Order: sequence, then structure tokens, then C-alpha cells
Amino acid sequence: MKQLKYILVLSLAILTVFTSCDKDEENDNIEPSDNLEQFGILGRWGLQSITINGITDMIVHFDTIEFTTGIDGDDLKGEFISSDGAGYVTNGQFELKIVNNIIHFDFNNSQKSYEFHISNDSMTFTYSEGNNKIIEDWRKEE
Repeated sequence: MKQLKYILVLSLAILTVFTSCDKDEENDNIEPSDNLEQFGILGRWGLQSITINGITDMIVHFDTIEFTTGIDGDDLKGEFISSDGAGYVTNGQFELKIVNNIIHFDFNNSQKSYEFHISNDSMTFTYSEGNNKIIEDWRKEE
């Protein structure tokens, strides 16, 4: 009878170990949600300044850009609409490439990619045009 109790306790211990291992493996296979909301890009942004080769302009900008989610809210792709303040409006799609902090815009049969950085309510785009290094500073409006 003593042997039966030990075998029963040993069997329960082994079963507990195997079931807990399966649960850990299941949790390891769950990928984190990759949606745009967690990166803070969604919403309306206003252009604050443009710096070209280290010289910042003193112009008041009226440019805006608004980012929204796309059809699939669980990816890093969305839609944007931008306005230059003079009535010219552009809309298209964008995609975040988180590995190298790149935002890729696709609009009017054109494509542009910028390095981006978002912190709280500010965002910067960094890119080159010809020999010029350009930094755009944006502030969240909504």
C-alpha cells in the first residue's frame, strides 16, 4: 500500500511538471501585438520647423499630417492625409519599419522614406535631398 501512495504522488508530480512546461511553451509562441497605436503616431501633427544642414528656419508653418489605422489594425500600415496650409492635400498609405526606425510613404505614384523618432508629443523626420540633410520637427495637435 505504501508503494502505491509513492507511485501516485510521483505520477502527480511528473504530470504537474509536464503540464506546466506546455503552458510556458504556449506563452513563448504568442507574438506581441504590432499595432500603430502603441507607437504614438496616430492623430494629427503640425509642422513646427525645418532644419537644413544645421540651420533652422524661422517660418511659421501651417503644414499638417494626420495618421490613421488602415484596414488591418494589427499591422504597422495605415493611411495619412497631409495639407501644406495653402490648400494642397496629399493622401496615401504609410508603413513603419521599426527595426531601423523608417517610415515609408506611398502616394500619387511616389514613394518616400524617412528616418523617424517619436517621443511623447513630438516627432522628427530625418532625410536627405541631394547634399542637404533635412530634419522636420512635428508636434501632436490632437
